[in-house]
Amino acid sequence: MTLEIKKNVSLETLNTFKIAGKAKYFAEINSVDHLKEALDFAEKNKLSIFILGGGSNVLISDKSFDGLVLKINIKGVSWRDEGDTFLVTAGAGEIWDDLVAQSVKRNLYGLQNLSGIPGSVGGAPVQNIGAYGAEIKEVLHSVEIFDKEKKVFLSLSKEDCKFGYRDSIFKTPEGINYIITKVTLLLKKTGDLNLNYKDVALYFATHEKTPTLAMVREAILEIRNKKFPDLSKVGTAGSFFKNPIVSKEKYEELLKKYPNMPSYVLPNSQVKIPLAWIIDKVCGLKGKRDDNVGTFENQAIVLINWNGATGVEIKNFAEKIKKEVKEKTGIEVEMEVQEMK
Repeated sequence: MTLEIKKNVSLETLNTFKIAGKAKYFAEINSVDHLKEALDFAEKNKLSIFILGGGSNVLISDKSFDGLVLKINIKGVSWRDEGDTFLVTAGAGEIWDDLVAQSVKRNLYGLQNLSGIPGSVGGAPVQNIGAYGAEIKEVLHSVEIFDKEKKVFLSLSKEDCKFGYRDSIFKTPEGINYIITKVTLLLKKTGDLNLNYKDVALYFATHEKTPTLAMVREAILEIRNKKFPDLSKVGTAGSFFKNPIVSKEKYEELLKKYPNMPSYVLPNSQVKIPLAWIIDKVCGLKGKRDDNVGTFENQAIVLINWNGATGVEIKNFAEKIKKEVKEKTGIEVEMEVQEMK
């Protein structure tokens, strides 16, 4: 099928924040041939490029993006039995949670705690998505990318991806030219269930059941449904900010001022602090609203577009939160969402 490049396309239905920005040029990429053709078009017309996956972790610009937006729709999933493990390769345009559901149905371990995360498979390594005590880096085998500068396909290993907390090579100048086309994950036929995260442990303690793989997925979905808003009713990108990671000394300093502040000690002795707790208990901003934008009443780290908010309104509201957190704790808050610029 020949690539179709459209002009002046609204992105409102293509981002979960439901921001009504436009793309000067827009193309749906269903194959690697489409990708090459689109990149040739961009190069010939000297256009900047913005890669759009599921649109669930992006803050779209209100202004028309004066370039080419590529919606990655490359599909296909293959499962390869490797004895004690399975290698599953999925196109970047596959829906992430559909892949998780398939893995659980096949009784394969590794993705169950990442259930319910919106977005595409291709976006998962960029963000090093994580939830409830798990991250994609733990199961990632390799990523197929197209280097738009060198015009070659490459395979990156887990180590090549340079994963960090909600971070990867794809967010750095080194990986800025990489476009993910496929992701390969290594899943296990047997394994231990990760039930250590507080909400998950409490769920099974309350339900008094011996958990199975399928039950862990059901639990995660139930927990998420209580913490996150319904995407069919409001606009949101889920967790808008990263949880801050501070030194042990900084945490102890904050603990003197806020004795009930929760924390997670990391292997490197640094301390991760739940930002939702700070926004709620320290700043008093949980469930607060500023015209069309607000924090979610059940999870303060989640920003909501209640009624046609612009990208500027959302960014300004986020900056207010960052400023107040900085004033009261000294912590510099980082955004988790990617901005279209």
